[in-house]
Amino acid sequence: MSRILVALILATTLSTAALRAQEESTTLGGYGELHYNEPDGSAAGTLDFHRFVLFIGHSFNERLSFKSELEVEHTKIEGGTGGEVALEQAYLDYHASEGFGLRAGILLPPVGIINQYHEPPTFHGVERPNVERVIIPTTWREAGAGIYGRPTPGVSYQLYVVAGLRAKDFTGDEGIREGRQEAAESTPVNPSLTGRIDYTAVAGLRLGGSFFAGNSTEGASFGGGMVTLLSGDLQYDAGRFSLRALGATASIADAEAINLAYGNDVADRLYGFYVEGAYDVMPLLCAESEASLSPFIRYEKYNTQASVTGFTASPVNDRHDITVGATLRPTYNTAVKVDYQFFDNAAGSDAKALNLGIGYFFN
Repeated sequence: MSRILVALILATTLSTAALRAQEESTTLGGYGELHYNEPDGSAAGTLDFHRFVLFIGHSFNERLSFKSELEVEHTKIEGGTGGEVALEQAYLDYHASEGFGLRAGILLPPVGIINQYHEPPTFHGVERPNVERVIIPTTWREAGAGIYGRPTPGVSYQLYVVAGLRAKDFTGDEGIREGRQEAAESTPVNPSLTGRIDYTAVAGLRLGGSFFAGNSTEGASFGGGMVTLLSGDLQYDAGRFSLRALGATASIADAEAINLAYGNDVADRLYGFYVEGAYDVMPLLCAESEASLSPFIRYEKYNTQASVTGFTASPVNDRHDITVGATLRPTYNTAVKVDYQFFDNAAGSDAKALNLGIGYFFN
């Protein structure tokens, strides 16, 4: 009798384990991009496999999952210099319902367009827009936790508490970018709030608003260094035509005290915006082709010292860029890119660059 009982228990255990194993699944994916950058369109350029990213996800059951991205930049690290190996994302996701979910781990603050969706075939241009590099410090990752959901069709939200920025690393030319802690032994002294809401109820249209807010001076006596970053964006697709627009502004409280304490030249306020239009001409060249070929133009205006206290802003940091080029997508998840960029600033200096690139993603 005892042998029969043991056999029944063992069979039940194995059956339960098999059912659980059937519920679980692991996903492998990734993206990457190779760049050729030639300053001024004439000097000798450089080839760089800029990013190689592996995505590993695992579903424990229909509600609980894990998602991660491991990134290698510039192919290798040698002698402590060169590239970088970093966890770009690594979080647990509990999807309680369509309207509510929980996330915790290394998260991407949902500010702007590129920070969350930066696989190369998803945007035009070999390089990412500079507004989403120096005003919104993409790619931006921090340790934290929060909620997300789609409470009604066409409306979604995200809201997270994350580790804050470090004011001592703010600069006049790159704003808050170097203040990212990147979940590497981050201090929790400056917990910050970040969030986003998207409206997609109209076909082809995505409207988004996002923010980040938190102190940045780790409890220093000279002030909190409150950083408030606000951004709004629009993405519109109508047949072969596509449009993107984004605006962002950031204010830094106690900027003068921060500069005195750390010897920085950070501004009280910085801002930027860009508008980009593209048109798929492939149907005009080959109606049967499933590929797309989209010439595009992008205009950017940004100033990392728009308002300062205690010193004179440098006109070099009042910049505007024009990028013209084309993106060939043989498939939806591969891209061949070419563009030419014109960089100008209020100081009267200018520069140009030719860029070529290939990119891909899969999952």
